[in-house]
Amino acid sequence: MKLVSVEIVEINQLSIYLEKLFEDKYRIQRPLIIKSIDLVQTYLNHFRENLYVLIEHPYVDKIYRDSYYLYFSTKNREYNRDCVRLSFFNKSIGISDFSDPDSFDCLRKSYLGFIVLRPTFPKILGRSIISPSIVKNANFRICTVKVDVTVNALKTSVSGFPHASQDGETITCAETSILSLMEYFGLKYPDYSPTLPSKIERVTSSQSVERSLPTVGLYFHQISYVLKELGFGVKMYFEELLKNEFIKILKVYVESGIPIIIGISTRKADIFHAQCIIGRSIISNRDVDALDKPANFGNNVKVYEFEDLPLEYIFMDDNHPPYMSSNLEHPSSFYPPATGWTDCKIDSFAVPLHPKVYLSAKNARLFAKSLLGKYIIQLNILKDKEVILKVFLTSSRSYKQYLITNVTSENFYKNLLPGIIMPKFVWIAEISTKEQIKNKFVEGVFILDATESQGIYLIAGIIGDYFLSENLNEFVKIKVPLSPFRGYDNNLK
Repeated sequence: MKLVSVEIVEINQLSIYLEKLFEDKYRIQRPLIIKSIDLVQTYLNHFRENLYVLIEHPYVDKIYRDSYYLYFSTKNREYNRDCVRLSFFNKSIGISDFSDPDSFDCLRKSYLGFIVLRPTFPKILGRSIISPSIVKNANFRICTVKVDVTVNALKTSVSGFPHASQDGETITCAETSILSLMEYFGLKYPDYSPTLPSKIERVTSSQSVERSLPTVGLYFHQISYVLKELGFGVKMYFEELLKNEFIKILKVYVESGIPIIIGISTRKADIFHAQCIIGRSIISNRDVDALDKPANFGNNVKVYEFEDLPLEYIFMDDNHPPYMSSNLEHPSSFYPPATGWTDCKIDSFAVPLHPKVYLSAKNARLFAKSLLGKYIIQLNILKDKEVILKVFLTSSRSYKQYLITNVTSENFYKNLLPGIIMPKFVWIAEISTKEQIKNKFVEGVFILDATESQGIYLIAGIIGDYFLSENLNEFVKIKVPLSPFRGYDNNLK
């Protein structure tokens, strides 16, 4: 009878245990073992200290099993089909705790996620979902999804963003980015499903005149095509076409809580690589104070753009541990300088939008700025003020939920705005000042129709003591006493 082996070790002893396990179970050459463990250690160096690791073997991983039957089982060299799973806890635990009901609650609270080690030596780091709190510097807000997990027969869960590393034969950086993104959307929304390497291979091979295995990676238009075939209304952007607006549009989508796939490159080292961006650093007062060079919108109103905040962004890179941080001007600054990667720039990105979102971030920003400029003059408001304009996408359901549960909102907001008919998705343009945004408050908002591609976008607006609404037949303007209210912040966790 075959049994699952379970051991618990402190994180600083994990490498020693893995070395023995690989020697006993996989019978591979020692140089490959050392190289594989060095790769695992790079992940561990990114994590906090004083963690405890539960090791399970054999473990059946759906991603690797799919790759195994698709490709590895057909090779002359024998590949094991079983993996190792590492589960992380922030407190000391024992095997006996998993059979003691009084310990279950403590185990669940201390659980921090898992990493799968597949037998594709030395590229053994497979699928993982790790809590952001596990990394040494978790000063960020990201897209997260709750994942149900069974650890040593105990049901628990973890919230984080899926991650994977390439095996170099069935998945490269492009495929790992798609796999991570699809697992996130598939676990979070009923409209989508997690995918497998074999599904990506079928989609790409249907459009290719060459064999698809072993993979040599995907061109960026192929990444977009796969996402489209998996159910998204994909929007692609290129730096050479958008110039100065390129990074700002990218930031708008990240602020909308949409994980995006970026393409980075450098001609110096002939590097072309795909990464996911899933969030940004927490805004500090210093970041807000650093905003400068506002645009003059008339009435001596100076307008800063939220996208000009000097924030770090959070990357999921298959060559590195999850939750790497860098600014968007240097998307690979966490690579060693000698590798040549540090000169990489973002040249393109693909946004997995819902198919019914027709108004793009570029046009939403332009329209929000035109509305602000129009009403500053027309209503003679915000005179001599400095304001910040922030634009993002969200669902109307989430936004209405925010309105009715926002205890700082006045009754006017709660009673009127949630009752307005809105499409499934809306663009929100919030107006605030430097002091207000530091305290997470805003003093005005435009709600735009994300399902409209041209024509009348404004559903409702609140600015300068006025409630505004437009449609094809009429323009509604009501003057009411308003005060600053809490800004929406549910897109990133």
